Amino acid sequence: MPDLIELDGYILTRQSKDIAYKIETAYWVKTNTTCLKVVPAKQQCIFFVDHTAMSLLQDLPCIQVIQHQYHSFYDESLVLLSCDSLQVQSQVTRLLERHGFVYYEHDVRPEDRYIMERGIRGAVKVQGQLSEDKKTLEQARMMPTDFSPSWHVWSLDIETSVSRNTILSIAVVSEALEMCFMVSKKPLNDVRVTCFDDEKSLLLAFMKFTKQASPDIIIGWNVIGFDLNFIDQRCQAFGLKPAFGINGASWNVRGRDGSAKRFISIPGRAVLDGIDLLKVAGYHFESYSLENVSREILADGKLLHGSQRWQEIERLYEQEPLAFVEYNLQDCWLVWRIFKKLKLIELQQTRVDLTGIPLSQTGGSVQAFENQYLPLLHKLNIAAPNYSKDDFIASPGGFVMSSKPGLYKNVLVFDFKSLYPSIIRTFLIDPFARVKPSDRRVEGFLGASYDKDSGILPDLISELAQAREQAKQEDNQILSYAIKIIMNSFYGVLGSNLCRFYHPELASSITMRGHQILNLTKAWFEEAQAEVIYGDTDSLFVVFEDPGLSDAKIRDKGKQLCSEINQKWKTWCLQTYQVDCYLELEFERMYNRFFMPTIRGQAEGSKKRYAGLAEGELIFKGLEAVRSDWTPFARHFQKALFEKLFNDESPEAFIKEIVEALYQGKFNEQLVYQKRLSRPLSEYTKVTPPHVRAARIADQRRMALGVKPEFDQGRQSVQYFYSTQGVEPYTDSKDLNNLDYDHYLEKQIEPIADSVLNLFGTNLTQITSKQLGLL
Repeated sequence: MPDLIELDGYILTRQSKDIAYKIETAYWVKTNTTCLKVVPAKQQCIFFVDHTAMSLLQDLPCIQVIQHQYHSFYDESLVLLSCDSLQVQSQVTRLLERHGFVYYEHDVRPEDRYIMERGIRGAVKVQGQLSEDKKTLEQARMMPTDFSPSWHVWSLDIETSVSRNTILSIAVVSEALEMCFMVSKKPLNDVRVTCFDDEKSLLLAFMKFTKQASPDIIIGWNVIGFDLNFIDQRCQAFGLKPAFGINGASWNVRGRDGSAKRFISIPGRAVLDGIDLLKVAGYHFESYSLENVSREILADGKLLHGSQRWQEIERLYEQEPLAFVEYNLQDCWLVWRIFKKLKLIELQQTRVDLTGIPLSQTGGSVQAFENQYLPLLHKLNIAAPNYSKDDFIASPGGFVMSSKPGLYKNVLVFDFKSLYPSIIRTFLIDPFARVKPSDRRVEGFLGASYDKDSGILPDLISELAQAREQAKQEDNQILSYAIKIIMNSFYGVLGSNLCRFYHPELASSITMRGHQILNLTKAWFEEAQAEVIYGDTDSLFVVFEDPGLSDAKIRDKGKQLCSEINQKWKTWCLQTYQVDCYLELEFERMYNRFFMPTIRGQAEGSKKRYAGLAEGELIFKGLEAVRSDWTPFARHFQKALFEKLFNDESPEAFIKEIVEALYQGKFNEQLVYQKRLSRPLSEYTKVTPPHVRAARIADQRRMALGVKPEFDQGRQSVQYFYSTQGVEPYTDSKDLNNLDYDHYLEKQIEPIADSVLNLFGTNLTQITSKQLGLL
């Protein structure tokens, strides 16, 4: 009998599948020296069944009773069963359904359940017997541990021929590697380049190299949706097995029905996309193209860019192959440097450590919630409910107050720290506590109330909040931010029918309590002679009525009032519901100058749109200056206009100068719009927005040249402008002829200018009518 071995590692990927009518649950675990396939000793599919169904199931040889004494959310008596295979489980649940018996948690994947119930997230200690080929740890036991591996990371990028729809090269870089696999009958005098006579030979060689080098994590830019998906398509075209996993295992590329998004599973290798991780990390960019992001983050960029770069890429490939290789490698290095600088892999690993989601899963708020909630529920001998079949009912949105428009000085902003998690924690909002009968309850909204003694979620948030405070004290910004992401996701999860715990009372008890909290806080501010000019979700914007106070006095008064209101909330919660208060109002910032516009064409104040000057920094919310669907010209114009306004300079002369310069062609290259296609062009049937018209024109011109359409699949950004003939696609500055300056005046300058000029009792038409007559 082989000796038992014990190793520490980190779960890279996991899966369950039937082999010879038996389930195999397997984990690919990264250790300090290798990546092993780990197969636990217990192999079973587990789910819960109404105890009255046992009369139907008791004679079936393919199931086993694990334990009786479980109950459903609604106190039905349940039995915990196991099956030997996924196929048998599916057959049993169909039998139960035909006879009208209920069953629960059949949809929890075995590979997720096994580690979830053992408190395993990513790091794991494994004990088992090493197979003869030393590639698999069999009959294994797994338990949580503290371990962080040294990852072998590849940044990957491919270059393709648009005209021939083939792969030209595949480049990978890492800390110790810089390689380019290229289709070229002529060898290149560069040690980084390996040339192949044809595309099939390149693919076979790259598979072999991947198996030998064995990267743990592959990173890239739209790496699944484009690079790996394209490689998969070319493998299919040649009849090749895409053997890119550990020990030559095949990967699986799939798409969600009706979506252009692609997913990939590679045994023993995680894939992380830079665009997805930037969004998880809370970064916002006008464009998530590699060129734009790398310019902003690294002050560096692609060697070629622009919508016509495909032509130059193919020219370099044919005429300057070494320059072509540099282009391919540069894209890899840009991605590598962005990941390193922003610590994106560390952030993703921290999310895994906290929630147990798969390492490759950049989304997964629902799974993250259930991974944490289900084991705690099972400790109470309760099974989770099935997904709701009722019609989805959206909860009321967050509190948004109609603003008081105008130009202000010294506006204080207060916000509630982690408002929705604090509401859950304070008012004991919890899926199980909602249905648990008891006499000690906290009233919610829409008829809901919550048992004070059985809540799981408030305790979970309390643990996360304490861990976040400790992370802040230790200056662990990644851990602090990861915990914040998780806590803030709980409201969205409970309000989504993609979660098995969804119920409209849960999410509404959070948002409607938020309305109550903001309204009552607003009233307390006003009792203290402070005017609330705006409120949004968790924030209130306040102006003190005494104009003679200095900046320092205003700040001190704001902080003092903040402290008093926090004490009011502690008293209110104790007296009203006899609960401890975890609501905490904070003084966020003071705007020295602040502008709240009206709704366009109306006297009413707008919502979620304002501009302010705080400590010398211009801050815009919802205005054109931060909207990517407005031209760079409009955004720059608005920023410059508000600099004038906040410095008490008359904006009229400046606006006149801008209008004159516009018609003189001085801003031509800033007049290009950019907007993303949300779906394939063929699906725009009812209306045709300008960017869709421009994309169709561009594709028609490409096809006339015998080139594959660029925009027909959607999910791409389109650049366009307005000429006197209408919408035109933009490729480079040579296209910018016969610009329709009247369009830009009406659609880009006028809305911005009038929002400010209204304060002075005038508008753009009045101040430019004579000027335009002379142009």
